[in-house]
Amino acid sequence: MKKRILLVDDHQMFLDGLIEILAQDSNIQIVGAAKNGIEAMNLLKETEVDILISDISMPLMNGEELLLHTKKEYPHIKVILLTMDDSGKAITKLIEGGADSYLFKNSSKDELLHAIDKIATGEQFFGPQIQKALLDNIIPNRKQITINEVRESLTAREKQILVMIADEFTQSEIAEKLFISPNTVVYHKRKLMLLLEVKSVAGLVRKAAELDLL
Repeated sequence: MKKRILLVDDHQMFLDGLIEILAQDSNIQIVGAAKNGIEAMNLLKETEVDILISDISMPLMNGEELLLHTKKEYPHIKVILLTMDDSGKAITKLIEGGADSYLFKNSSKDELLHAIDKIATGEQFFGPQIQKALLDNIIPNRKQITINEVRESLTAREKQILVMIADEFTQSEIAEKLFISPNTVVYHKRKLMLLLEVKSVAGLVRKAAELDLL
């Protein structure tokens, strides 16, 4: 089944470029294009959409507002946000808001298509540049961080989620027990993995045990 994609950007040239790139993929169907969040929300009312790809800086309703409205009214829709803002704080805020992927506008065609494939299967995707920006926001001087600083940097919620991951609770179970969304659980798990510099849940649990964080 083709992935039905709605594109949102206020720059026609960039929008045309996205359409040209995605139209080459036989597994993708572009179901619409909008120039701001309001146009996009109107299209969502009358169009079946699987993935929304949106710029962040737009008039009338920006990408952040569009993300929040979309996740509230159409939680099944996956959202990829595009921007040139490399602020870890800004990226963190948008991921907490439910973004499934966050890409820089100068990302390659292959990275965009990879992000689409990943989020279509229910995963999140954040490329190396985004992960670096997130990590810099978590621990600005990560090369010099000590074990005590790692412990102190964890919030009570993150410690709680870390213990539940170690106890083999699923993301859905953690979300249900803590009354938070599965996306929020995924965000915290990703942050923990970045903080402890591991690539898998098994590595996360092992490193947390080594550092006596459990």
